[in-house]
Amino acid sequence: MARYIDISIPTDALTTVFPGDPAPEISWPAWSHEKGNPANVGFFHGGLHHGTHVDAPWHFIPGGKRLHEMPLEHWVGECQVLDLTAEEECITAESLEKSGVCEGMKRLLFKTRNSRTDYWREPWNPDFIYIHKSAAEWCAAHSLLLIGLDYLTIDSPKEPTFPAHLELLGHETLILENINLRHVEAQTYELVAAPINLQGVDGAWTRALLRSE
Repeated sequence: MARYIDISIPTDALTTVFPGDPAPEISWPAWSHEKGNPANVGFFHGGLHHGTHVDAPWHFIPGGKRLHEMPLEHWVGECQVLDLTAEEECITAESLEKSGVCEGMKRLLFKTRNSRTDYWREPWNPDFIYIHKSAAEWCAAHSLLLIGLDYLTIDSPKEPTFPAHLELLGHETLILENINLRHVEAQTYELVAAPINLQGVDGAWTRALLRSE
């Protein structure tokens, strides 16, 4: 019997966001039961890169494809979760070479020590495990459709040029960020992570799920 694993993080006004971003807000400014209205009508005010979300090429690539221009096949299909919890600083090309990637796999999710804590409820940690440029180049060279990391972003805050984002999105390898892989075994799954159908944007929220038999 199929089993679904929710790898998205809880998102609300307390969710940790990238330094400098305003915190998300959830409000009921017009209709609410408390005001005597027959229905609650909530509003979410937050960044498209808050919570579990996907990055489209236009996020970093001028003239790159926007979210609605990417095929759904990038977000949905077979994926492999790699156990990279032994890495102490970053994920490199060597990390991936040694990780046992299945031949022909086009979607990879990187499980690191970032998932050991509720990082989405804790202060921003500049020492998170990030994706080194060499790993991004490895992914692009293997024509991956999507990679995912268990933190707010994939690039080191010490690297202001965002080399991993530029390498991946420049090759239309899409990025899934802010996922929780703490209780996920390293194996193959079906990934279901299609974003909401916003037009003309650089990224959007998704309820990312893994399906296993």
